[in-house]
Amino acid sequence: MSAYVIGDINVTNQEIFAEYAGKVPASSGAYGGKYLVRGSDKCEPAEGDWNPKRFVLAEYKDVNTVKAWYFSDEYKELTNLRQSASTGTLLVAEGVEPADQGRGTGTPGYLIGDIEVTDPDSYSKYAAGVPGTVALYGGKYLVRGAAGEVLEGGWTPKRLVVLEFESIQKAKEWYNSPEYANLKKIRQSASKGNLIFADGA
Repeated sequence: MSAYVIGDINVTNQEIFAEYAGKVPASSGAYGGKYLVRGSDKCEPAEGDWNPKRFVLAEYKDVNTVKAWYFSDEYKELTNLRQSASTGTLLVAEGVEPADQGRGTGTPGYLIGDIEVTDPDSYSKYAAGVPGTVALYGGKYLVRGAAGEVLEGGWTPKRLVVLEFESIQKAKEWYNSPEYANLKKIRQSASKGNLIFADGA
């Protein structure tokens, strides 16, 4: 199964972080990593108070490949550089399908959710109904229901969801659609958490 690295980063030293940012694509690329979202000012809150200053969403073949990259000698050096210039959290989450590295042109949009279910019975009705609405707007699940494994930091999501749409406008169109409206109310009454929109890399 595919795997996704999700990073919520707060840069504390722009100059040193720029050095890291310039070197990391070659490191992750050597392990087949593909950035889906990367940079500052890429996100806006949809629900809750989560608003990453710098956000990363990267796709890999599987969790083992992510760990091989993350724990490699080369990336350990880059980790030290990044940690000297930023704080934040990195985690890895297993995807729902094999990695889809052959995306078309354009800039996809994403909806990323960190959800804690408070009423499992009601939430199951939401979970059963929502995939049809996502598909209706051309979206697909990259991550659905994974807890994720924290590589760094203190973020410990209960249930991660990552949806991909052809654009951020399409993601917002789905989120505000009449087809999703009643399901959204069910989710909001049966869970708590944060949702963000993210512009593709």
